[in-house]
Amino acid sequence: MPEVRITVAKEQFVIKGRQILLTCQYNALPLVSEVQWKKNGTVIARNTVVEINNSRMDIPFFNESQIQLSINATTPQDAGNYTCLVINDVGNSSNTTSVVIQGVFSWCIVLTWVYTM
Repeated sequence: MPEVRITVAKEQFVIKGRQILLTCQYNALPLVSEVQWKKNGTVIARNTVVEINNSRMDIPFFNESQIQLSINATTPQDAGNYTCLVINDVGNSSNTTSVVIQGVFSWCIVLTWVYTM
């Protein structure tokens, strides 16, 4: 069976609007026949093709030992569990990471001055 490793932490925190790049590295003999990215169990990309209608997702790199999934201008809907599934003639193997989208917080301090005589 192929050996699969996602080279990011088990949980990724991304600020809303920023890019995230997920990298999956694998060793497989025989070579892989297909690599899939899944989000919450649904296939979103197969090899170099993003299969969902999302212009913010891209596969910037794919070869016999690594695939990357890029998500630009993240939104809260991008949060979830992302799985890299590697398939070859012997079997398949996968690894998963969770993506958490964080909002941008702005702080405002209001000072009130009371004038008394």
